Amino acid sequence: MNEGRYLAISPGAIIPGSLPKFRIYVLSPQGQYILWALEGREVRPEQLDRLAEGGLKEVYIDLEEQFIYDQYLEDNLGDILDSKWSSNDQKATIFSRVSTNIVKTAFETCFRLGTMSTEALRQTQKMIENALKFITQSGSLQALAKMIGHNYQTYEHATKVLWFTVAFLRDNPGVVEEILPGYQNLSQRQKAETLKQCGVAALLHDIGKAFVSKEILNKNDSLSTVEWEIMKRHPLSGLAMLVDTDLPVFVKKAILHHHEDFDGGGYPLCLEGSSITTLARVLRIVDTFDAMTSRRPYKGPVAAGKTAQIMIGLQKEQNGNDDPPQDARDEGMRRCFDEELLQKFIIFLGNVKVET
Repeated sequence: MNEGRYLAISPGAIIPGSLPKFRIYVLSPQGQYILWALEGREVRPEQLDRLAEGGLKEVYIDLEEQFIYDQYLEDNLGDILDSKWSSNDQKATIFSRVSTNIVKTAFETCFRLGTMSTEALRQTQKMIENALKFITQSGSLQALAKMIGHNYQTYEHATKVLWFTVAFLRDNPGVVEEILPGYQNLSQRQKAETLKQCGVAALLHDIGKAFVSKEILNKNDSLSTVEWEIMKRHPLSGLAMLVDTDLPVFVKKAILHHHEDFDGGGYPLCLEGSSITTLARVLRIVDTFDAMTSRRPYKGPVAAGKTAQIMIGLQKEQNGNDDPPQDARDEGMRRCFDEELLQKFIIFLGNVKVET
């Protein structure tokens, strides 16, 4: 069989008792792909136990059935994140794949329709409910933290901003109280709903980039004046896409304000201080942190610890050739952020034990 036809997947992605609509293969010691489960056949717990006992950490699907597999992951994400047959690292990878696909779908439907479809919004909210459950699991944040430093793409970036934001807010209920006064007196169900809506804002903060050309988004060099003006429109475009949805006002404002700087130097409205909504101030911090710690076409990733130092205005001199050169745009960066929120976020990073 042709090796290029197959995609390795985690056995932890397969839910016992489910009826996958795709074929699953195992790789023999002789390098042959052997049919392990036929589409539509129930996968039994003992089958997964035997895989674990044999030390097999990967099974395979036909690349032609990748779309069906991705739909299976989305439909069963909650059960997958609860599965005992998958490690936290594997769950984090699956979660990232599902959320990335959902964001991609949201971007494509927004571009085609000019607005956020009801179905795309439903998918987004359902995925975030599962994300919140996963984040409460022991060790999940350490697994997600390993994504830091990966390549920056709009969809993957949105996923990381999502989990950073909801995890930070979960650990800082006082901040959520600022976002929605009365939060701490709500029922557990209402609190979960509030965090879910904050997650929607985080996941969709860049949805307006659906109308920015890929040439601008992926440019390896500095943007021209015209290109920069086009890029600066994306918060307004994002609001326009969501204005007719039933999302709370604080979500829509967060998406509109997420590039406003605390000192008034941001865009698109040049707001400053408390005029910027609290959730937008959180997104400004998280958005910047992930962008700086990610590998971009024009720069390498900055270590998490050094990124935090730059964000609070404590830049260090370069220590050897491994450090990327200081970006001139980093000068005065601390004026972009709410200092109190930034301090809380850095404490959060320390509690998550993000490698510096």
